[in-house]
Amino acid sequence: MYPLILILSTFITHDAYAYLDPGTGSFIIQVVIGAIAGSLFFIKQYWQKIKTFLNKNKKE
Repeated sequence: MYPLILILSTFITHDAYAYLDPGTGSFIIQVVIGAIAGSLFFIKQYWQKIKTFLNKNKKE
């Protein structure tokens, strides 16, 4: 029942009457770029461990 309510609530929209200034858009862009950069840094730091883990699973 809960998934049905969740799905239906995404299709029924109401006006928010919210104001987003230009600074908000730039903040969102910074968050997205930071998340991408952080993810790439994490993958770079642990790439060898990830490769070893994935290759180990293929051998089994």
